[in-house]
Amino acid sequence: MNKVFNPVETLLNSADLNNTGYLEFVAESLSWRVYLQSGKLKYVECSLQSLSQLKYYLLRQEWNAPVVALKDLPQSYFKAEADPENKSFNNGFYQQVIPWLLAEKHLYHSQFLQLIEDITQDSLESCLWLREGVVSWHEGELIPSWLQAETNDSLSFDIPDLVNFLEERLKKWQSCGSELTSPHQRPYFLDYRDIDKVPTWGVLSQKVLLKLANIMRKGLSFRQLSIVLQKDEIHVAQLLSPYIEHHKIHLRNPQSPLDRLPTIPPAPSREEVASPVPEPEVLKHKVVCIDDSPTILNEIQRFLDQERFEVTAISDPVKASSIIFRLEPDLILLDITMPRINGYKLCGLLRSSQVFDETPIIMVTGNTGMIDKARAKLAGATDYFTKPFTQESLMTIIEKHLN
Repeated sequence: MNKVFNPVETLLNSADLNNTGYLEFVAESLSWRVYLQSGKLKYVECSLQSLSQLKYYLLRQEWNAPVVALKDLPQSYFKAEADPENKSFNNGFYQQVIPWLLAEKHLYHSQFLQLIEDITQDSLESCLWLREGVVSWHEGELIPSWLQAETNDSLSFDIPDLVNFLEERLKKWQSCGSELTSPHQRPYFLDYRDIDKVPTWGVLSQKVLLKLANIMRKGLSFRQLSIVLQKDEIHVAQLLSPYIEHHKIHLRNPQSPLDRLPTIPPAPSREEVASPVPEPEVLKHKVVCIDDSPTILNEIQRFLDQERFEVTAISDPVKASSIIFRLEPDLILLDITMPRINGYKLCGLLRSSQVFDETPIIMVTGNTGMIDKARAKLAGATDYFTKPFTQESLMTIIEKHLN
């Protein structure tokens, strides 16, 4: 075993060696297993697994039915729920509950794959926040058997791309100030009279702040607030950070056992930041996504590499045309079923301008049976694909038309 000072470097080195097995990171009372196969990331699990975390993953995707079904979860499964002192993964909470949701048909197979991807990303993010501990390599060990049977090797993540994405997320967390150290912290107003004062340091109105104050009375974390507000947790933190910095909003510690997870590493000081070597500017493809579902927009932004794509998400189709004409994107993803103006009409409007004669416009639908191919062709659509989608399928159709 070796001391862990830089888990990112450890992970990238293992990927370069095309290793198969798992890295085990251990810090205090928690441990993480990072499974690799031929240098590709397959799955990451943390020994801290709880019902509240599982509900968060499901609600973030707006999957309410599986959450309701958890009320019928056999009581024996709760014995496997997170024990802060237990580093073992044997009979873990997720490996009992998630197959149960599948077997009872509370979870579709496509939802299962998305859930495993979300758990992997979230577990890896907390692992990469480690600053001390030990690491060991277990050669040849494959992902847990309960996953092998369901995934059929369909899940695989490019480690450098995922690490880059998580490092960008870290920078956003760090931009929220030094007092915010965890997505599980719980913001609250200490003095409600502060709400009546016109805030000059933030963008939220008094009316919105009052609504937030009432919601915060429930003791919700940033992560839980993001579900209530239907916004990304970092976006919620960024909105509240000016009020935290000026001590109008205060922070409670995460509830146990979430307080045992690693905290957000502080941003490096100016002395620690070396002068970067200028790199040649990479031309990014401009992609516009138009969908009235915040979840779909968030997924598309998460899937597309920020180094290669400049993504603009638009949730209001009525405002879309003015934004698109200003941006002149390289490719447009357009939902068919939207309020006030549907995808066919908006596509036809864009095609009526010479500016978008050659711009690929890809229709997005939740069901292949719902798309009128003749109507889509007449409107000027280049192609279409269906929801839910994977990162691989999204990249395939985008690269097909950008190339």
